[in-house]
Amino acid sequence: MGAKVEIDNNVAIVHGPTALRGCDVVAHDLRGGAALILAGLAARARPWSRGATSSTAVTRTFAERLRALGADVTAEEHEIDY
Repeated sequence: MGAKVEIDNNVAIVHGPTALRGCDVVAHDLRGGAALILAGLAARARPWSRGATSSTAVTRTFAERLRALGADVTAEEHEIDY
């Protein structure tokens, strides 16, 4: 997505500001997926976020809450190929 991130042990240092770009992303857990979706909302083009371990009910609830705030998001079920 274009972010400048430096990893040091358990710490991620994000340098910026940097304009984010949309791209295909894969989330391997719910918190990571939520972070990628929020970053995508701030990006110039929207990403596709695919969650490997997401709960459909949690994903739909999260999408509903984002829509209530004015976001243009949908929660869809897809098979994931790795």
